[in-house]
Amino acid sequence: MARLFGSIYDYFASHKTIFWCVFIVLFLLVGAGASRIRFENNINKMIPHDPNIEAMNNILNHTKTGEQLIFSLRFKDSTQAAPDQLIERQQELEAALLALAPQYIQSIQSIQDADKEQVFSELAINYLPIFLDSSDYKKIDSITLAPDLEEHFRKLHHLLLSPAGMVAKRFAAADPLNMTPLAFNKLQALSFDPNFELYNGYIFNSNLKKLNFFVTPTLNAGETGKNKPFIAALNKIITQFTAKHPDTDILYFGGLAVGVANAEQMQTDTIVTLSLTIVLLLGLTYYVFRRKRISLIIIVPVLFGALFGMSITALLTEQVSIIAIGAGAIILGIAVDFSVHFMSHTRTTSSIKETVAGLSAPLTLGAITTIGAFYALRFANAPLLRDLGTFASFSLMGASLFTLILLPHISPRPRQVTKDNLIDKLAARKPEGNKWLLALVILATPVLWYYSKDVGFDSNLMNLNYMSPQLKKAEQELNKDNAYALSSLFVLTKGISEEQALQKMEQHRQLLKQLKSDSLIRNVLDPSSLLPSLATQTERINRWKAYWTPEKIQAIMQKVKLGAQKAGFSDDAFNEFSYTLSRDYQAFDSSSRAFLKAMLPASFAQNGKDYYSIATVKIAPGKRAAVISQFNKEKGITATDRQSVSEKLLDLLQDDFNKLLLISGGLVFIALLIAYGRFELALISFLPMAVSWVWITGLMSILGLQFNVVNIVIATLLFGLGDDYSIFMMDSLMEKYRTGKNHIKSARSAVYLSVLTTVTGLGTLVFAQHPALQSIALIAVLGLICVVFVSQVLQPFLFNFLIQSRTDKGFMPFTILSLIKSVFAFMHFVIGCLLVSFAGIFLVRLRLFGKERGKSIFHYILNKYTSSVIYLNHKFGQQVIKAPGVNFDRPAVYIANHSSFLDILIMTMLHPKLVLLTNKWVYRSPVFGAVVRMAEYYPVADGAAESIEPLRGLVARGYSIVVFPEGTRSKTDKIARFHKGAFFIAEELKLDIIPVILHGVHYTMQKGDFLLKNGFMHIEALPPIAYTDRSWGDTVKDRTKSIAQYFRKEFNYVKATIETPTYFREQLVKGYIYKGPVLEWYCRIKTRLEDNYELLHTLLPREGRFYDLGCGYGFATYLLHWASEARTFTGVDYDEEKISTAQHHYKRTEKINFETGDISSYNLLPCTGIIVSDVLHYLTPAAQLAVLEKCYTALEPGGVLIIRDGIKELAERHKGTELSEQFSTHIMGFNKTKNELHFIYKKDIETWAAKYDMQIKIIDNTKNTSNIMMLLYKS
Repeated sequence: MARLFGSIYDYFASHKTIFWCVFIVLFLLVGAGASRIRFENNINKMIPHDPNIEAMNNILNHTKTGEQLIFSLRFKDSTQAAPDQLIERQQELEAALLALAPQYIQSIQSIQDADKEQVFSELAINYLPIFLDSSDYKKIDSITLAPDLEEHFRKLHHLLLSPAGMVAKRFAAADPLNMTPLAFNKLQALSFDPNFELYNGYIFNSNLKKLNFFVTPTLNAGETGKNKPFIAALNKIITQFTAKHPDTDILYFGGLAVGVANAEQMQTDTIVTLSLTIVLLLGLTYYVFRRKRISLIIIVPVLFGALFGMSITALLTEQVSIIAIGAGAIILGIAVDFSVHFMSHTRTTSSIKETVAGLSAPLTLGAITTIGAFYALRFANAPLLRDLGTFASFSLMGASLFTLILLPHISPRPRQVTKDNLIDKLAARKPEGNKWLLALVILATPVLWYYSKDVGFDSNLMNLNYMSPQLKKAEQELNKDNAYALSSLFVLTKGISEEQALQKMEQHRQLLKQLKSDSLIRNVLDPSSLLPSLATQTERINRWKAYWTPEKIQAIMQKVKLGAQKAGFSDDAFNEFSYTLSRDYQAFDSSSRAFLKAMLPASFAQNGKDYYSIATVKIAPGKRAAVISQFNKEKGITATDRQSVSEKLLDLLQDDFNKLLLISGGLVFIALLIAYGRFELALISFLPMAVSWVWITGLMSILGLQFNVVNIVIATLLFGLGDDYSIFMMDSLMEKYRTGKNHIKSARSAVYLSVLTTVTGLGTLVFAQHPALQSIALIAVLGLICVVFVSQVLQPFLFNFLIQSRTDKGFMPFTILSLIKSVFAFMHFVIGCLLVSFAGIFLVRLRLFGKERGKSIFHYILNKYTSSVIYLNHKFGQQVIKAPGVNFDRPAVYIANHSSFLDILIMTMLHPKLVLLTNKWVYRSPVFGAVVRMAEYYPVADGAAESIEPLRGLVARGYSIVVFPEGTRSKTDKIARFHKGAFFIAEELKLDIIPVILHGVHYTMQKGDFLLKNGFMHIEALPPIAYTDRSWGDTVKDRTKSIAQYFRKEFNYVKATIETPTYFREQLVKGYIYKGPVLEWYCRIKTRLEDNYELLHTLLPREGRFYDLGCGYGFATYLLHWASEARTFTGVDYDEEKISTAQHHYKRTEKINFETGDISSYNLLPCTGIIVSDVLHYLTPAAQLAVLEKCYTALEPGGVLIIRDGIKELAERHKGTELSEQFSTHIMGFNKTKNELHFIYKKDIETWAAKYDMQIKIIDNTKNTSNIMMLLYKS
């Protein structure tokens, strides 16, 4: 990345005209693209897609009633009930409102049409068969099949003479059998809300104190821009009316009013918050940088990013939620982080190009992870979140690219920091070193995790709408008045036509009847009962014709005439009835359908090409779950109510919540893993974010804050910003670990400034009035504070604990596997000690098997247990060598070197009959002290003389004594001075001495270190030194000295045999594993290809001063020194970064030094050997010769110059060498070069060697390249 952005910087720096053209054209393009964006203001269109939610949405927004504004009038005196006066006031208000027609108002429905009943009566007569279902024919049969109709007509006669007979008179002549009332029964089902009643045709509430009427707007609710003047004119009329009638209270509510209020408030809030954010950011950046120009320049990438985001969003979507753009303060606060980091880094660099080079990797990684986290919103269920994901991710992409490519050329020259500001002073503190803060994080996290499980989700979308106090009051009144209706269940069927929707509804009529029959529902408003489908209409007409055959008509007419006469009717009173029975009925015409649909305004809906039929069901108390369960079993039908929508929305919110956490968290972690190449570094960076999330949700639960469909974006905000902060901190921590350069304060200062700018952007949302924006502000600010606090405490602590602090002490850094392995081994050891101690109680103390047998069994168990600790837990090899004459069954004194805690376990595992002399802390250890005491290990704190008699008893029972003559563990594998105790015991007890060499144990587990490494443990028992052999000395002192010298000699021989460069490979690699994935794998592959420099080890003398010219990262330098510590090495390379990295290996000592320099001019001191490996071809021929001359001058007589390089004589193989070098220098950038490559000729080296009478030896052990090794010895 540094090379890519560095090249772009160089190009624009030398082509300023092209830069400014690109700059202007890009701004024009994104500006033009952003102007095409279209906004969506309807909150219901921003919620997740789901059948239940969409069904309720269609009821609320696509039915005739859903589009209406509901008005209510009442007197402010709540005790006043004057319906007639309210009617007068309504008529006056309606007259004023009609002034807005037809531009804004399509119609006003205030009085129920008195003629509707008359019209329906005519429809009932003219379309009678259509209103009759199969159950109605059973009722007709009960009349027609009666033997005599006299009684029926007497009742009819009585009805017509009574006041209640006014309606019956309309159809009695044409329908004396009262079939028409069966149709009226269908009409009566339309009204079952007890909260309303009609008064003189007007709709009042049940106590006649409130009058309601409806206004149907001309425009759709979504056309907020055009509806704004309508609402303004409406409010003006209401203001004038209430001024004239101050005793009257007028409220109105509807989706149109809410949409306009949302749009206006969102626009106002956006302007206010963005303006305030910009002002505060300008002030903050000026305070930090003290340059006016920087304060303005920092905003430019943000502006470009916002325009770029809107351009891409407009290109990808037809409409975008205005809330998504209104939350732009979030994006502004995040996007400004990029330019803030850039400007912050210029304070510590000497040039803009250096800033670009140093910032390109962390900023690119931070941008990728942040963009990825926000793009995860595209996978959410809610369109609002998807819109925000598109806008945010592309805005951040534009801002980050602008920062790295264009911002450097409009930024002022860096100005070095001369005085710390408050942020710098705060950054100088080290929160990770404060034990109280660390304890707070550790202790508070499980507590907050417990509370986090109870964090709530607000599924009420109305809480996200902005509503004025008047609108809120109207909504409350409307919900109160419509409590009965709103508690109903809505059953929907959908079709490609109204006819198909009705047919589907009819298919489920039997289910509705069954539910009512089972007392699960009380009532049903089924539109298909009043307005059946065309197919059903035809079917019912045919049923009528089949029922009323000519013969049946003739028979019933005679019956009617006879019954009527007996009841006192004239002979021709019911002649029209014959026409009613025999007329040619047709399906509803268009005007009849329109009339019936008008009577069912909430039962039909259309959304684009989809048509809906809606039945309203009143559920019996306590039966809701059973009813919904029945409907859910049916196909082609959807049952929903407000509770269902809330429940489903809650499920979707939680699904979005979990999905966003998983995707954004997963994307961030994968990006970190790829970037760092180590699971440990990715985990150190990611863990603070995970802990922060626990803190946020826990605190939200405690404070009673809830997530909703808008502020759920905090999940992506946390991972998007949290990883940003972690990446920049990790970059500085790794830089210190890799090169020793400590820029942690600068990085922390940049993070703190970024947090302040982001909190500024988000904090301004507190001043917003829109609930959706307000819901973001508090949670976001709380979240950011948690993120920065936890990350600044936890991330450096974890890095130091696992890596930096260990390497500062000379210990190998932890890896996750090594840490797990070490913990597992420790737990194995502790649990094993407890189990062995428990066994000892029965075997040794209670003597279940006798005293001696019990102790023998106990020692056997102890031997097998220690063997399991060594053999089962570790990925290291063991080699046990026993010299002839060594017999563990014969008592002797075993002496061994002591540099690791594992020495005790190893000696114990060799044989059950070995007893150790221990010090007090081992003897009294709470973990294994009991085992030591029951095994009769003996403490020697009081001197060896005091232990003779107890030990004599052990020897008599066949036990051998194990002594570590150094007395205590050494910190290195160097053998310390032997004490006389072991040799005194051998003399007094007349025992042979058997030296046991323990090699590799110190490396496997060092003194003072918990880490278990993948070592190879060599355990060798040397030949016994007989008690009678006085060649080792006659006194204890002499024998101690001579045996110690012998032991060191044998140990050094084993050490020299085993400790070749390959032995130290793990130590070398572990010194580079946290310095970047490329370097780690370069180290692994390079050393593997070079066979760990074993050949160089055999060719170099074992001691002396040596130079490694062109040492790179120092791989060979370290391995060759460690393989023979008498070698003092100096590595030289002109790549400062490589030298800095090589200089900071955790195993470097004063005998290894690395210096930056041009080897063609570097002054070499007198030395034993010089290595010039794969470096000469980077120099010009003249420089090559200069290097060789310097090497010859510096070499001491007998010294060796080792040259390895590609030679041109091997033409075919040389092609591979050239190809690999081109890849290394120009593609991967492993090696830097100022010149063209100049490979050497072998003959030129031979000629030069002959000039100085140097012996030359050629080693050619490669197959695919022309790299050969030439050894030149100075005579």
